[in-house]
Amino acid sequence: MPYLKVESVVLPYESVGIINRLKNIRYILRQRTDLIHITGHDHYLLWWPFKKSILTIHDIEALKRKTGLKRWLFKKLWFDLPIKNATLVTTISEFSKNEILCLKQYKTPIEVIPNPLTLSIEFRAKEFNVALPRVLHVGVKENKNLQRLIEALSTIPCTLIIIGKPSKEINKLLTIHQIKHEIKMNISQLELVAEYYLCDMLAFVSTYEGFGLPILEAQAAGRPVLCSNVASMPEVAGNGALTVDPISLESIRIGIKEVIQNIKLRNELIKNGLKNVNRFHPEQIALQYNEVYKRLN
Repeated sequence: MPYLKVESVVLPYESVGIINRLKNIRYILRQRTDLIHITGHDHYLLWWPFKKSILTIHDIEALKRKTGLKRWLFKKLWFDLPIKNATLVTTISEFSKNEILCLKQYKTPIEVIPNPLTLSIEFRAKEFNVALPRVLHVGVKENKNLQRLIEALSTIPCTLIIIGKPSKEINKLLTIHQIKHEIKMNISQLELVAEYYLCDMLAFVSTYEGFGLPILEAQAAGRPVLCSNVASMPEVAGNGALTVDPISLESIRIGIKEVIQNIKLRNELIKNGLKNVNRFHPEQIALQYNEVYKRLN
């Protein structure tokens, strides 16, 4: 926010139900602004055709989880109508842009402006624990692919650090495969930063990501990154990660072993990761948005 030439407005009503959402639209109309920029998942604000508006769409993951009539209605109300009413759409990766255009060849221009690195995190050197590395994993939703990561780690001595509340199925897998692990739930941003400093590497083998901020966070801390070779992750990671097939247990296992055993590779990933993060500093991303605001105004 310090770098953006905007006024931040918090919606007065929780985005639940039609009535609350209509009240939020009315609230925004009363702001009497020349340009509105909608972020997060409040696409519905553009059911109303504002004079000038920017809509930021992070991904279409919520749509992918729906089927039948619910999917059709959600697509119409959260994508088709808001995109039609927007002056400009921004999204956070080329991958997400292509996914949006796969829904429909929208006439509204779509530009890619990536997410910034938002955690206050800096490089801290750490001696890699080859004998028992701390492998950090962020997130427990289904697309985070934690189940396959656990199975891939079953033959690798390590401590798996899980950020989030795992399901009963995941806890059962940890027990079956006898994975040494620590679970961190409801932690603060400062505590999350500390986990990046404490870990030896990040394993981010999601099957789907519109962006993948943990990749940048680990790179900024100076930790080697293993991530998936699908969706937006190679685009975000640049040359600062070893990529693997998230569907293949063998590919994940081989990748993790390579990071643990190959010191030359680790040093290269760390060096390239620190360079890659420069693309995502808040000042750089804010500059791109400020140029868009200036152009539309």
